[in-house]
Amino acid sequence: YIEILCSDCDSILQGVHMADESLDQLKARIQRLEEENRKWMRLAGISRLTKLPNSLMLFQVVLPQELAKGKAETFALSCILICPDKLGTINQENGRGAGDQLIRQLSQFFKNQLELNERLFHCDGANFAIIIPTKPEGYAKRRAMLLKNVFKEETFSADGVEFNDMTCSIGTAEVKGQIEKVEISEVTDKLYNELCDRLYQAKASGGDYIVGSPKSSRTA
Repeated sequence: YIEILCSDCDSILQGVHMADESLDQLKARIQRLEEENRKWMRLAGISRLTKLPNSLMLFQVVLPQELAKGKAETFALSCILICPDKLGTINQENGRGAGDQLIRQLSQFFKNQLELNERLFHCDGANFAIIIPTKPEGYAKRRAMLLKNVFKEETFSADGVEFNDMTCSIGTAEVKGQIEKVEISEVTDKLYNELCDRLYQAKASGGDYIVGSPKSSRTA
């Protein structure tokens, strides 16, 4: 009887040991999956080509965080959306590889133009965005004009081909005044739509053009 009881105890202990191993394996697997998930979340917020934060990071993370600071009537935030003109033609004539090289150069060019507290994003394709906190009304369009003029003076190159006559189209928008927490998502969506619409209008005007606020509003 004692021998049988001991045998049963050994079986139980072996089962507990196997269960502990399985639990440890499960915990390790969960940890690996969580690490992989964090990795992909980081990658989802970064442009593969330029390694800049992308549109997902801008409109889903950064802008909501910035707008959450809008608790006073003096709050202000400027946004600029920039796209080089006729980049599609460059891709067709010189190949996609040259186009990618050019976008990386554009990324570095815009980085070099940043002023204090400005942040740069590579949204998609050849679109770049800059957000500028705490500036007075009308600043976004003045800043855009400066960027547009400096851009025209720059010479870019890809695969040994120089591009010294490039222009860009720009859409601007501004947010000002106090923003309630419940309004953040709505204001973010409106800002995104206005930036895209104004960039499209600038391109439709023939390029080398800026479209800003038609009138004062919460998002202008």
